Amino acid sequence: MPPWLLYTLGVLIFAGGLLLSIALHEIGHMVPAKKFGVKVTQYMVGFGPTLWSRKRGDTEYGIKAIPLGGYIRMIGMVPPRADGKRSRWPRRMATAVEDFRQVSRAEVDPADRDREFYRLTPG
Repeated sequence: MPPWLLYTLGVLIFAGGLLLSIALHEIGHMVPAKKFGVKVTQYMVGFGPTLWSRKRGDTEYGIKAIPLGGYIRMIGMVPPRADGKRSRWPRRMATAVEDFRQVSRAEVDPADRDREFYRLTPG
């Protein structure tokens, strides 16, 4: 076999192993979340533009263009601010956190309020 072909094969095998490792890691987040009743809206391997996706039930499963990570998206990751006090974060960070909090709250359907992540007990 020519050396360039062996090199290419090695790169493809490494990339495939990396993707498999990322996919298994994210399954380790998704399965317990679903078992405890949290609504998982996305399971993605990779970052950037979506190359392929399919929706089954509440969850969209997909592969993205940059295979350097992955994520799952659960509703209610950020609880609403209850006390009304000023944030302990610096102003820019506090603004970003509050913006994220508002976006996070907006995507929760009222019927799914009991399926939010933050409502789980620590035990």
